[in-house]
Amino acid sequence: IRLQISRHEKSIEALEEKANELEENLALVVYPVLTLPPEITSKIFLQCLPTHGRVEPSPSRAPLLLTQVCHHWRQVAHSTCGLW
Repeated sequence: IRLQISRHEKSIEALEEKANELEENLALVVYPVLTLPPEITSKIFLQCLPTHGRVEPSPSRAPLLLTQVCHHWRQVAHSTCGLW
């Protein structure tokens, strides 16, 4: 049983190492959409609004949905008066 535990512990260590490597690689990814000026992002967000009248707020639709993507989008959405 101790041998099995030891093997599982080694497997866990290898998986944790791989997870750390993947997290490091992900941190290096640059998301081009985040490099857009906030003014452009705001205009894109405004195009996401429904075109037919007022719709009940829902976390699954713009503008609330836009605030859930990332911190940057939340800041832009909150500062875009036309969304609210």
